[in-house]
Amino acid sequence: MNFKHPHLLLMLIMGLILPGIAIHAMETKSTEPITLGEYNDFLPTGKITRFVGETLYYEISFLWFENAAAAKVSFFEEHGKYFSVLEASTKGFVGFFTSYRKHFYKTEFEIIDNGRTLRPKTFLRQVTIASTIETTKHKFDYSNRLHTWEKRVNEEEVDNGQSELPAEGAFNDILTSFYNIRNSVYGKLEKGGKFVIRTIPEKGHDEISVHIRTEQDQEHFRIEEGRREKNAMLLNIIVPKEIFKTETGELMVWSSKHYIPTETTVKDYILLGDLHARFTRREVH
Repeated sequence: MNFKHPHLLLMLIMGLILPGIAIHAMETKSTEPITLGEYNDFLPTGKITRFVGETLYYEISFLWFENAAAAKVSFFEEHGKYFSVLEASTKGFVGFFTSYRKHFYKTEFEIIDNGRTLRPKTFLRQVTIASTIETTKHKFDYSNRLHTWEKRVNEEEVDNGQSELPAEGAFNDILTSFYNIRNSVYGKLEKGGKFVIRTIPEKGHDEISVHIRTEQDQEHFRIEEGRREKNAMLLNIIVPKEIFKTETGELMVWSSKHYIPTETTVKDYILLGDLHARFTRREVH
């Protein structure tokens, strides 16, 4: 999965407007929390549909360019179907400098475990660089435990295949993982915690590993970076390198105590070095 210029937490960043789906924007409210990344109706666990209508916005910087790209991730419901979209793209002069790169991800979910967990039905990743569009589509058939996929470059099919789904569980893409993590599906979000997520195999890599730093480790980074928030959590996340086209697949994520990534560093993005995504606001439709 390629990511324009972030991600996050990634895992963590994430959304855009779903093509072909009319979103009924009733009332849009931008929550102004006392502390960035916190909001009034926060719940640590519960029905995962509580994220419907939410959009998180990010500004991205890299090299010597500040606010060089923008990203947003959204959760939608339309006619009983659930989707999430993540889009990131460069802009202005930097867009020209980087061939106007754009990363677009879209997942259709089904909801299981009594409304607590998301499971992907389809996952689309599209990366645009100048006039080249690389598109990968994944479908998940849980009745037959079958995962099928195809890859196209400018509409020409260049690869396809199929594989068995895990005997239990699913291949959780980056968007599914993002919301499930925020609902403590894979494990309790606490300092020192660790868990592994089974994801779509990419060139021999099929896991996302999450390590929440201990209080001692976090304090070291907090002081070193001059951060004031003591209630935040620092997560070290390793994703398959193909997801964001990085050298290492490593993400460093500062999360608010309400489980919103407020600052994400994508390590070693190919040709551009570290990317830094900063949360700016949360809106709810």
